Amino acid sequence: MFTGARIRLLAVTCAALFMAMLDNLVLGVALPSIQQSFEASLSDLQWFMNAYTLAFAVLLIPFSMFGERFGRKKMFLVGVVLFTLGSALSGLSENAISLILSRALQGIGGAAIVPLSLTLVNAAFPANMRAAALGIWSGISGLGLSVGPLVGGLIVEGAPWQLIFWINVPVGALAFALGMFWLRESKGERKPVDVPGILLLGVGLFGIIFGLEKGNEEGWGSALVVGSIAGGLLLLVLFYFLQRNKQHPFVRFSLFRSGKYAAYIFAGFWMNAGIFGAIFLLTLFLQQGQQYSALEAGVRTMAWTGCTMLTAPLAGFAVGRFGNRTLLASGLILQGLALGGFSALILNFGVDFPFGYQAPFMMLGGIGMGLSFTPLAHGVLSSVPETSSGEASGVSNATRELGGVFGIAIGGLIFQSGGAIRSASDFGDHIVPALLSSAGMIALGLISVLLFARSRAAKAANTAPVQPAGEAS
Repeated sequence: MFTGARIRLLAVTCAALFMAMLDNLVLGVALPSIQQSFEASLSDLQWFMNAYTLAFAVLLIPFSMFGERFGRKKMFLVGVVLFTLGSALSGLSENAISLILSRALQGIGGAAIVPLSLTLVNAAFPANMRAAALGIWSGISGLGLSVGPLVGGLIVEGAPWQLIFWINVPVGALAFALGMFWLRESKGERKPVDVPGILLLGVGLFGIIFGLEKGNEEGWGSALVVGSIAGGLLLLVLFYFLQRNKQHPFVRFSLFRSGKYAAYIFAGFWMNAGIFGAIFLLTLFLQQGQQYSALEAGVRTMAWTGCTMLTAPLAGFAVGRFGNRTLLASGLILQGLALGGFSALILNFGVDFPFGYQAPFMMLGGIGMGLSFTPLAHGVLSSVPETSSGEASGVSNATRELGGVFGIAIGGLIFQSGGAIRSASDFGDHIVPALLSSAGMIALGLISVLLFARSRAAKAANTAPVQPAGEAS
């Protein structure tokens, strides 16, 4: 049952999680105000966003490993302190460089908060309650992403942009204070600290993400982009071969021999690639194609994100009845249908159609996202031993973050390939191929779940023990 101790754990971890997820997108609508305040260049504006994303994505797996070895509570609270300090320094920033560095510090803190909050929740709840708890965790995660643009728009409309960062400080301080008393320490497998492995993985991921982030700006054939991505891939290949020969590997690639684990990891990558690339473009469509203000666009996207927030906790309770694979497949199908519906609207009406036409597809996409988050998290964690949950959480979050960056980069590339945008109608013509490519990425995630997981599961069907309801695949 949801005892007082477990409710308190959820309150602390989800408060910090909400704060970290909110800052993924909250800054976007404030960029014009910050640009005017600092006289910042376009490159500076991109780095205000990218500094957080890069630090966050690169350090997810290392912080997950540190939590397993040194203590999940300890490293989670370290993340809360770093994130809160980064928020305060961002609010105090007086130039572009200081804001970029402060945003990177926020990203470092977020890289500890997100995977370790998931691991703490997973460890605190028994198997028959875990899916419901992860549903709440997923709902809060989705809520943070959902309301980011809306919160940013509300603040910028009536207050200085610095307030975007200052609102994190009391939340972070409270989460740290309560976490000291309400959280219990737990650890996983105590692996030796593999400094070369951490460096190879971190620099390799940085190279790939940096190249993807810079692709549309510098050109995909530029030496900077090609060299960055190629160098990152080379380091990751070297990391893989070195890890294979270690007695205590930093990341156990043997876990990918589990069809379920591999399927959920790949599905998470492709889902984030498709859906976050699409949401990025649809947010621009509302503002540049249909001429809504930042706040008006933020309010309208709540039709999508609000459904995600409401559906994710319900999906946690449904996992035990329908299974991770069925629920995730349903969510991916709904997201694909939503993007297809948007494309059909734009093809038939251009950019001039009322919001009432869009709302059903936004709601459909939001429900699909809400149905997907919980079975993705639960599917990954239920397919590995308990002692590997921290590692699995880090790998899952890192690959999903990489998928989001990849999807935004590819969607932007396809969007810009149509040439110059001289009018709102041009925007509509450009966005359709990009939305369809995003739907194709989601289809790859669906194929991963329906074919890859099923084929491996079928091979083991005769020898595998029957799983409890909470561990359904």
